Amino acid sequence: MGVHLAVVIRSGPADVIDTGMVTTFGGGDLALTVGMPEGSWVVELAFLSDSSTSDVSVGTTELASGIRFECVNFDDADGRGSAVPVLLGELGDDLVFFHFRVFRFGRTEDRTVHYTVYRAKKVDVGWSTA
Repeated sequence: MGVHLAVVIRSGPADVIDTGMVTTFGGGDLALTVGMPEGSWVVELAFLSDSSTSDVSVGTTELASGIRFECVNFDDADGRGSAVPVLLGELGDDLVFFHFRVFRFGRTEDRTVHYTVYRAKKVDVGWSTA
């Protein structure tokens, strides 16, 4: 019988509280609920095409319960996503962030998303309310 040990991951000033990879179903949008005892947020990833431009862009819309990322022209396998971790919200003295990369392999409509959720002390990331 073995002993199960938890893996604790830290990057810079933040603890990694969740990480994963998921593939969309039938090219559909993706919704993740980031839940913790103190509160939760919904993160939506919408995949849009704009044939009038070859540029890739990410737009955000604030939702009552989280954030929506509109990923435009994410049609390649080289990976696109958030340039830096995006703030989801505050939990007392902590901040919660979301970071992602999207890949599309072959001719499928589906996209594969790699994501990480971080939790960091405000003081450790130089957070200021001013």
